[in-house]
Amino acid sequence: MNFWLKGNVTIPARPHTVGGLIGWARGVNRALTELRDRKIEGKVAGQMVGTIKPLTIKSGTAADKFQIVSGYVNFLMPTLSGTALNNATPPEITVTADVWVYAKAVGTFGSPDTYVMTIHTESTNTPPTEEVSGSAFTSYFPLGMVDFTSGSPDTYQIANFHSGGNLGVESFGAINLWWKK
Repeated sequence: MNFWLKGNVTIPARPHTVGGLIGWARGVNRALTELRDRKIEGKVAGQMVGTIKPLTIKSGTAADKFQIVSGYVNFLMPTLSGTALNNATPPEITVTADVWVYAKAVGTFGSPDTYVMTIHTESTNTPPTEEVSGSAFTSYFPLGMVDFTSGSPDTYQIANFHSGGNLGVESFGAINLWWKK
């Protein structure tokens, strides 16, 4: 798979006087923002795949199989059935009924806090119950669903609730906050 960063980033020239530092700092800030917000496009086996959207559901290797585009939660790569999403052979979900897909975070408070990030599936549209104990929390973030319709042939419809991107999560006692990074 080949990837290309789209767009140009202009790095400002170094100022020759102290008076030019403010303008230079603004230019550096603009360049960093442009670098952060650049789109990534990819190509697989001679075919353009468009903009990469981490942590979204996509079709897998067969009609009933689906993958999660690899992305990070709290700078950790989540796993699906024990396999990292960015594995050379990405893990897949086999769908035989409606499936709701969540990012699951299990955090342990400490110095520093530690996290285990996984992809969790449910057969109901009710989100799993979040848990908070004195030293840990479990929280879920909805990524999307695969709607299954039995027939000849069976049909599948992907609905991504999360517009893509990497995620962050933190727990503040009874409140768990998720955000797009």
